[in-house]
Amino acid sequence: MLKKLTLTGCTLLLLAGCGANTSTENVDSFNQAGTSNPIQNLSTGNQANNVDIVNPKVSFSEALKIFNQTYPDAKIESVDLETGLGGLYYDIDGFDSRNEYKLKIDATTKEIYANEFERNKNTDEILDLSSVMDPSEAIAIALQVPEVQGLAPTSWSLDADYGMQIYEIEFKQKYTEIDIKINAVNGDILEVKIDD
Repeated sequence: MLKKLTLTGCTLLLLAGCGANTSTENVDSFNQAGTSNPIQNLSTGNQANNVDIVNPKVSFSEALKIFNQTYPDAKIESVDLETGLGGLYYDIDGFDSRNEYKLKIDATTKEIYANEFERNKNTDEILDLSSVMDPSEAIAIALQVPEVQGLAPTSWSLDADYGMQIYEIEFKQKYTEIDIKINAVNGDILEVKIDD
């Protein structure tokens, strides 16, 4: 089984490198009426990879829609927006009664980099997306923490832990990594962790 997954992963990477287009076409964005981005004009300053973690071209809701179209019966366990593969991508994990799923989506082109599943689902928590704030709101809250003043976020994740929906916003400065955990429903800052 591990050999099969490794071979599949290598094949997918080779195809992605050769420019294979496995994207889902005509995915409509669904904007929520009456919502605004509180940090729309924030420059992320991540010039090394020239990515915008605050306002990616493919929105959070578009990425969720792609996952739901690919795995219509799956429940979402976690969503990450990270840099890598030469750009910015969403990494969405989900599961149903039989399988665990992982979908990696380019946050600029909607191209699907990795589409994996594994049998023998563990018991995971389901994200309740009905009441979570938009990632840009969580980033705006994290930017108010004094330890990250002047820094740009490098990634974020949304997970369910012990029944609570939690955003983790990551900042990096040279050799220091700062992670801020925020309650995704009410915006409370739960933890500021600094790793030198």
